[in-house]
Amino acid sequence: MTRRARIAVTGAPSAVAFARDRVIAHIQAWGVRLSEEEQDAIKLVASELITNAVVHATGFVTVGLYLNQERLLLVVHDCNPQPPRRQVTTEDDEGGRGLVLVEFLAARHGWQPTNNGKKVWAEFDVPVPASAVHGGVLRERMRAVAPRAYAHVMPERRALVPGL
Repeated sequence: MTRRARIAVTGAPSAVAFARDRVIAHIQAWGVRLSEEEQDAIKLVASELITNAVVHATGFVTVGLYLNQERLLLVVHDCNPQPPRRQVTTEDDEGGRGLVLVEFLAARHGWQPTNNGKKVWAEFDVPVPASAVHGGVLRERMRAVAPRAYAHVMPERRALVPGL
């Protein structure tokens, strides 16, 4: 089962923090138990991808989240058709390291053109959501071992000998 969430935000810089927080809130609501390090990595990648969309595109930005048993996919849609670029930076530059961080923190990443711009994505390997274990799998296992109540109905005994 794949869980999905979509977050639409304006192209305002203040939208970055809101969208990043919503990403983490959805992941937690789905019962994914992340270490602090994993959560920080997802927050940072979400911030970088959303910031790039806000800075380099105009209009709304849409963030998609897709979670299955093995991975979390974070997809940021914007209306700028230009491919994301790694910028060569010096140590003194305050920006330009975003895609390098995404490469380092995500298991896989990439981008694809769309009819209305592009989508930039990052994929993370995640532990099995607790809700999947406790909800679906555990429920099925409990159902399999649960004692079954049977109603034993004894047929009426008919006397083989009349009058008995």
